[in-house]
Amino acid sequence: MSQDNMVEKNAIEVSYPEERIALIRIASKPLGVLRFGVKRALEARLKELEDDNHTRCVILTGVERAFSVGSDVKDFSQEVGWLLENDYVEAGLNATIENSPLPIIAACNGYTLGGGAVLALACDIRVASESATFGFPEVKLGAFASGSGTQRLPRLIGRGRALDLLFTGRTIDAVEALEVGLVEYVASDDSLIEKALEIAGLIVENSPSAISATKHCVNIGLREGFNTGLAAEQRLRVETGSAHDAMEGQAAFVKKRKPLFRKE
Repeated sequence: MSQDNMVEKNAIEVSYPEERIALIRIASKPLGVLRFGVKRALEARLKELEDDNHTRCVILTGVERAFSVGSDVKDFSQEVGWLLENDYVEAGLNATIENSPLPIIAACNGYTLGGGAVLALACDIRVASESATFGFPEVKLGAFASGSGTQRLPRLIGRGRALDLLFTGRTIDAVEALEVGLVEYVASDDSLIEKALEIAGLIVENSPSAISATKHCVNIGLREGFNTGLAAEQRLRVETGSAHDAMEGQAAFVKKRKPLFRKE
């Protein structure tokens, strides 16, 4: 098996710092580099967490000084097969994150560049440490932010701001990232994970089925338009409204107790 086809399981570390919240660390070296095997390992672990009966929210972060610097430039090839496979694997991972029924928070702890920045874009909520930096330097290497980067960034921060970052390849700090809407929160370096856990803690108190339906409707509306989003709302409103969590939520409200939602 070639290096490109290997799954680098040791590059992905999973723990449960709090009940129902999984923390995934991208531990590949150097700086959270996203080789093929790392991307495959991350996608596999996410799908495992989707299928268990415990995890209700995921926090994705890096180690040491980086969330992820994206693909390893030394692995780049001009072969058509490699270029197509790289884009397929990267876009597939980002689609898995976007389409996951689980809410996924990116805790960007340092360098968040290239494919690593696109990975953060695919997550639902982004928290940056004060020392984090963001950028899409692919144009400096004769490439561009493929793997869905050119589609996700303008949807998040607007066309002009997105093209500024994509054309210049410049990096921005956490303060500017917050100003332009690239991230939703900024925390001190020491409290980054604590802040992400705080957000995740609020999420996991709510109905998993309602969270999943919300995420699906928002995503499909952004991708396919307002009317398609409304149609998804109507369909899922019936599904969620007749399910366990809706009945449990109503009963708990009436009896003034904490609801016991469940992951189905």
